[in-house]
Amino acid sequence: MRNSIYVVLLVLFLPFTWADTQNALNLLDQMRTQGDTVKVSTRIEVFEQGILQRQSTMDVYVGTQQRSLAVYRSEREAGQKVLMVDDNFWLFLPSSKRAMRITAMQKMLGEASVGDVASLDWSQDYTIVAQRLVNDQLELSLKAARKGLSYAKITLWVRADNNHPLHADLYLKSGKLAKQAEFNLVQADDDSWQMQSLTLHDKVQKDQTTIIYYDQVLPMEMDEKWFTPNFLLRDTPK
Repeated sequence: MRNSIYVVLLVLFLPFTWADTQNALNLLDQMRTQGDTVKVSTRIEVFEQGILQRQSTMDVYVGTQQRSLAVYRSEREAGQKVLMVDDNFWLFLPSSKRAMRITAMQKMLGEASVGDVASLDWSQDYTIVAQRLVNDQLELSLKAARKGLSYAKITLWVRADNNHPLHADLYLKSGKLAKQAEFNLVQADDDSWQMQSLTLHDKVQKDQTTIIYYDQVLPMEMDEKWFTPNFLLRDTPK
């Protein structure tokens, strides 16, 4: 009888299951891309001591099967492209006839790395290995599902009542805290919540802040050839 009471109390006071917390990652991805294959008009701004120093715009084409393509649209970087296929990354420069292999940690602008901009699928890239309820927040410990990701470990905090993402600590393979991220949400006209921007705080250059804005998300059918180096050496999606 005593064991039965213990089991009932455990169920009553354990408000979250692994399925619930996995939904938090799914919700984060949905707020950011709002669909399976989309074009995300992205803007990156770098601030030092609160003053805007540099900015850039690009279109990020998010395809299926862990593929994405970032096309710079700013005049200064016009013609540059970054392709991600699984854990493989390539940089295309208009002055070069060959694609250059890069890593997910390659800087795009400020503290925004290739992985921060192109990898928009945390529910597939990371697995939840631990969870802890602290006041009104749920702390999730995430582990990289593959070796080629930007961060080996992430500590993500979400609201306990609705799983909305709040902020995250991003760790390198060495265990060093690389940067901290804040998720900025807005409510759309249809009452759904969307991610307006992601703010990255540098842990080394503490006076520098990088903000990635998701200005527009449009559903789009993707041509398979867009995600091949041979095509990108010759052409660019419009």
